[in-house]
Amino acid sequence: MVFKILPFLLPAFLFSIPGYYEPWGKDADLKFAPPPQQQEIHLSLMAQGMEKLIWFHQNIISTVDGPRSHYKPSSSNYMLQAIRKHGFVKGYIMGCDRLLRENSDPWIYRTALIDNKIWKIDSPP
Repeated sequence: MVFKILPFLLPAFLFSIPGYYEPWGKDADLKFAPPPQQQEIHLSLMAQGMEKLIWFHQNIISTVDGPRSHYKPSSSNYMLQAIRKHGFVKGYIMGCDRLLRENSDPWIYRTALIDNKIWKIDSPP
């Protein structure tokens, strides 16, 4: 049975145009842009060095020592975001200020209950 149909289907498979066709309709106009963090960031030499130190702290020291931050995002991530957004000097000062406030004292910040723990929410301006 298959051998009787094969001669008729073989030309259709040989001369068909394979490939990807763009979608049509409402979804065809959607454009996908990369997230802002994945865009290329030009940092100074000092900022690149600080980024490597923060990477070492997050991936080597914190994995052994464990997380201790009361904030979301953590203080090291806050400093990294501040350096990327404001440059090395201002970002470093903002990160050091955040480290000085890193304690369990009741500060006036927005808080959120995540996994039955109260976190202070403070992102870099």
